Amino acid sequence: MENKDIVIKGKGIKVNILSGIFIAIGVITMIASILVIKKIYAKYDEMMSSYQFVEIQREAAESFQEASDYLTDQSRQFAVSGDIKHAENYFEEINVTKRREAATAMVEESHTLDLESNLLSNAMELSNTLAKQEIHAMKLSAQAMGIEESKLPEEIVSYKLTEEETKLDSDAQQNLAIQLLYNSEYEDYKDRINWDIDNAIILIKDESGTQYRENEADLIFVLNIATLLIFVMFILLMLIFIFNVLLVVRPAEKFVELLDKKEKLPEIGGYEFRKFARKYNDIYRSNKKNRELLREQGEVDELTGTLKVGTLELVRHNLTQTNEPLGIMMIDIDNFRSIKEANGYDMADKVVEKVANLFTTSFKSSDYIIRTSQDEFEIFLLRMQQKDSDMLLGRIDEINEKLKNTSDGVVEASVSVGVSFSENGYTIEAERKADMALNFVKENGRGNCKIS
Repeated sequence: MENKDIVIKGKGIKVNILSGIFIAIGVITMIASILVIKKIYAKYDEMMSSYQFVEIQREAAESFQEASDYLTDQSRQFAVSGDIKHAENYFEEINVTKRREAATAMVEESHTLDLESNLLSNAMELSNTLAKQEIHAMKLSAQAMGIEESKLPEEIVSYKLTEEETKLDSDAQQNLAIQLLYNSEYEDYKDRINWDIDNAIILIKDESGTQYRENEADLIFVLNIATLLIFVMFILLMLIFIFNVLLVVRPAEKFVELLDKKEKLPEIGGYEFRKFARKYNDIYRSNKKNRELLREQGEVDELTGTLKVGTLELVRHNLTQTNEPLGIMMIDIDNFRSIKEANGYDMADKVVEKVANLFTTSFKSSDYIIRTSQDEFEIFLLRMQQKDSDMLLGRIDEINEKLKNTSDGVVEASVSVGVSFSENGYTIEAERKADMALNFVKENGRGNCKIS
């Protein structure tokens, strides 16, 4: 049966080198992905930090405005009611809370908000000027209402009125205080302060938007790189899958199929598979040539299709010329004389034929199977080593199980097997050990295998 696969000539791609290239690309891509992911986190943190910092500055500017309005409110309430609590609240804001100073300092920390900082600094100057006017008004109110100095904050007590103001009666002093806090000049100062603060807030918001857009653009750029790397990794995985199927999986499946059929192997797949196919085919051709030669010489057993005992010396000689590992298997059909006496010669031949077929199909076509007597076989297992012992024991157990099955019309049987190994081709010593192992099995229950 000829192989129908398309055979591509050439040495083929080395799977190990291709795997190394894929691994290297994968590692580089993975490292790049990790670095990009770290960059994404860094950019995100930078964007959020910048956003939060600008938000704090905006809140600080709004706090400045609240503090300015608070000072106006407390000074006016004191001037109207004379309630010491409002004066205390006023100077607590001036001396302790200091929201105006904190807001100005916060904005000045940023090197990107120079104009906003100037606006708040200007507002601070205007607010301080206005504060003097507010303290002046509170001093007049305190004087007009006759509030004891011991109850007043130090700033009001220490404030000096003009000589003319001290000579005014209480009503005139009170009216003057109210006028100082409600006249057009005062309102003009308030408008200028609010204008500076409102514009500072607008500029801070604009700056926040600009920084956010810049950081967003950087983040999108990094995310695009991450997407590209993911695409590269996807393509890499697809290539690995495709090359694995073309160079490894399909050739391996085909080789297993053809090895079971004992046919030549096509030179397909990666370099390693092609090299294996070439070596196997060399052995296949050599073995086929030898078998054809032996068949021409009448050295093939007609019943079993195995080699006759006359070929034993030639096979031994050929195998002494190789330095490859070799397994030697000696086989004896258990109780063959009893099978023949109880079931006749025809049934005995069927048992022999079944045993031969089972061993032929269980091992490589390149192995030598020789019928050395009516109920004995010797098999030379090419490139078989001690490490393959478990596999051999398993196959012998399978063969004995199949020999027990009588559904094919052949009576139940079993075989005893002795095995030995040689690292450098055929040796008399290795064959002797296999024979000794066989004798051990025959003397200890039969139907089993011993490896020497």
